[in-house]
Amino acid sequence: MKKVIALVSLVAFIFIVGCKKEDEQNFTTVNVGAMLSLTGNWSTLGIPSKAAIEIAVEEINADFEARNVPFRFSSSVYDTKLDTALAKTYMSNALNSGVRLIIGPQSSAEVGAIKSIADGGKMLVVSQGSTASTLAIANDAIYRYCPGDAIEGGAIASSIYDEGKKGLIVVARDDAGNIGLQNSVKNAFAAKAGTTVEYLTPYATTTTDYSTLLNDIKARIITLSATYGNSAVGVYLASFDEAVDIFNQANGDTLLQSVNWYGGDGFIKSNAILSSSAACDFAIATSYYAPEFGLPMSAQPKWQPLTAAILSRCGQQPDAYAIAAYDAMWVLARTVEANNGIPADAANLRNSFVAQTAQFSGATGSITLNTYGDRANGSFDYWGLQKVNGVYSWKFVKKSL
Repeated sequence: MKKVIALVSLVAFIFIVGCKKEDEQNFTTVNVGAMLSLTGNWSTLGIPSKAAIEIAVEEINADFEARNVPFRFSSSVYDTKLDTALAKTYMSNALNSGVRLIIGPQSSAEVGAIKSIADGGKMLVVSQGSTASTLAIANDAIYRYCPGDAIEGGAIASSIYDEGKKGLIVVARDDAGNIGLQNSVKNAFAAKAGTTVEYLTPYATTTTDYSTLLNDIKARIITLSATYGNSAVGVYLASFDEAVDIFNQANGDTLLQSVNWYGGDGFIKSNAILSSSAACDFAIATSYYAPEFGLPMSAQPKWQPLTAAILSRCGQQPDAYAIAAYDAMWVLARTVEANNGIPADAANLRNSFVAQTAQFSGATGSITLNTYGDRANGSFDYWGLQKVNGVYSWKFVKKSL
């Protein structure tokens, strides 16, 4: 009799546990793709973005479980290395795997490469780093949670002009995002009173020897200095981590070091430069600084602990672009919740995402999108290099005007 009771108890226990597991798993998992540069150029954005997305997924899943929302989230990370061919391949793979929601890619060249796949596949893409004006297209699948090149270019052009510069040489890497910044800075600075802009043809992404480029810059410095004086001349460089090689080759050249240099958001807080004393010395000698999308003080209670958590997880200090990836993950989750899944219709999906964005106040503050689906405003923090007790590091310089 005892054996029968024990057997019945065991069966009841197995039934209860089985029912419990079934109840616990009564949800649908939504996989979000993350297209990031983890081992290539601009990994200083890709690595913290990955950590930010992972943290968001953990928080969202805990929140949904507590509120009995029948969805959970996972992320598939694709290391694009900023390579447009890889980005297209990964985008096709994601689509074929049923993934319709994407965070990234982080560069405009990649976004341009995957745009037709996203549009045709009824997908929704939220880039945390793309700024090119050429991608500001209404009613497409691309949304961007950072200020565009016109906003950034206008801000740094005003800052350069406010420092007394009247002649500016603008240089860029040959990709959509950096060329967009080059053009925006050129247009904004040229609109200032009494200025001259020297526009250089963008250098190829495969360039490794920058001597021709640097000789061209030197020639333009001589021309502009003859009109305005050396102290009123500057160089604006829109680049990624190849700026380290450019600075290495420029270091020690008295003419190149005689003017101030400025940069774009693709080369901000880069770890790559910190291991090159020559590149750091050049940056310090020229008072180089570059803009970082700034985080609002009103959102500090959200971004301050998040920043610490990302640093602890990946060992890299995140910037506002990486924090924007965290916000993007949360808004995607809210979009899924609001629609009880991912809307099958592309227009409904996009309209709902825009509506959820407007209602959301996250770690980057409130997000206002313009008619093209891009962040409509933003301020910037400028960062340069310093050497303290023999150690090189990035330092905060000032805020945009």
